[in-house]
Amino acid sequence: MNVQIMIRGRQFNVRTDDDGTKIRTMAKELDSKLTEQANRARTFDEHSVAIITALNILSESFLMREQLSERVEELERELASVIAMLESVIPNEDS
Repeated sequence: MNVQIMIRGRQFNVRTDDDGTKIRTMAKELDSKLTEQANRARTFDEHSVAIITALNILSESFLMREQLSERVEELERELASVIAMLESVIPNEDS
């Protein structure tokens, strides 16, 4: 499916396998972030605004991946603890 999106007043055609809802949502969020960055730093050209915005998005993504990784490690430790506890109270069939 071809989807039309608008970012910073420019129209883009994007091909997607779904109904386009996700890409439209992402485009709106990107447009919002670009506009916010442009308003904060009025002296930057569009290219600079795009680069700074991309770095901000990547920074947010990196932080979220780190937090997710830490949470997965925490859950793995909790799961190992529960498994050890269950193994201690459930009789072993080999015994």
